Amino acid sequence: MKDQKNKIKVGFTTGDMNGIGPEVLLNSLKNNELLSLCTPVIYGPLKNLNHTLNHLGFDLSFNKIGSVEKLQKGKINVVDNFKNPPEISYGSLNKEIGAAAFESIKTGVKDLNDGKIDVLVTPPINKEAIHSNEFQFMGHTDYIDSKIDGEATMMMVSDSLKVALLTEHIPISEVSKSITKELVVNKIKKLNKTLMRDFQIEKPKIAILSIDPHTGDGGVISENDKKTMFPSVKELQKSGVLAYGPFSADSFFGSMEYTKYDLIVASYHDQGLIPFKTLSFGNGVNYTSGLKQIRTSPDHGTAYSIAGKGVASIDSFLCSIYLAIDIYRRRKIFDEFSKNKLETSK
Repeated sequence: MKDQKNKIKVGFTTGDMNGIGPEVLLNSLKNNELLSLCTPVIYGPLKNLNHTLNHLGFDLSFNKIGSVEKLQKGKINVVDNFKNPPEISYGSLNKEIGAAAFESIKTGVKDLNDGKIDVLVTPPINKEAIHSNEFQFMGHTDYIDSKIDGEATMMMVSDSLKVALLTEHIPISEVSKSITKELVVNKIKKLNKTLMRDFQIEKPKIAILSIDPHTGDGGVISENDKKTMFPSVKELQKSGVLAYGPFSADSFFGSMEYTKYDLIVASYHDQGLIPFKTLSFGNGVNYTSGLKQIRTSPDHGTAYSIAGKGVASIDSFLCSIYLAIDIYRRRKIFDEFSKNKLETSK
């Protein structure tokens, strides 16, 4: 028997409702095994969720509530305070749909931060649709980072590969000046702790990719790596972190070198995301590491081109839910063990 009293409360935002977000969310919640592990809480308009259900041609039962305090275990709870939800038009960019996505995120993140839910899973948004005077962020991660204690780092996770980013959604022209020794050392120390606490890796091995091609060829191309990456690796190693590199990115994945490490740290978005999605697309998870709370997301976007067609894969979204639950449990175990750890005499 599952422990009904201690089920993990998993919050879900709706994402951009003109995309595949609601489809993969609701299709995932048809999974009885999943519902035996958690109590779902969706932040969104019930009208739009029912529209998606009718369009897809299957049934789910919802428990509409005004706040998460009124949730019922064993049911799919919907926190619905949307007075005039916008109409769904699959595959279309719509600012009203973007505003609804933001309301869903805002409420879900607040409840996560207040401890009213245990983890948060976020379907994809359209950055152009959601961008407004209230939401002037580059995406979920930046917004969540502004609301929850800690220092967020984007980490892509699959069964065989983990990739984290030193810089995220910034122009390539700003990458080199954004990466400082302080940034590298600080982020990788935090990532090292994440690997131990959230993934139960006792002594993580971390590979760092270079900023420039061929690590700058000794300064012939550039001295970014010579001035920043090499000194950072030395300092990290002196502090006890098993950090290695910097490695030239062009052959690192094709040579299978990545299989020797628990985490690969890329200098910029495409350097890390292209190989990750090539190797893991459809089974990857976007995990916001470094925060006191747990948030995951699938590795894909809104996929307007297939929205409303009932063909979207739920694999990445299911992986996002299971990873959030796993990390929540691992943190409990790690924190309990750390609290009760016996001190040895020197």
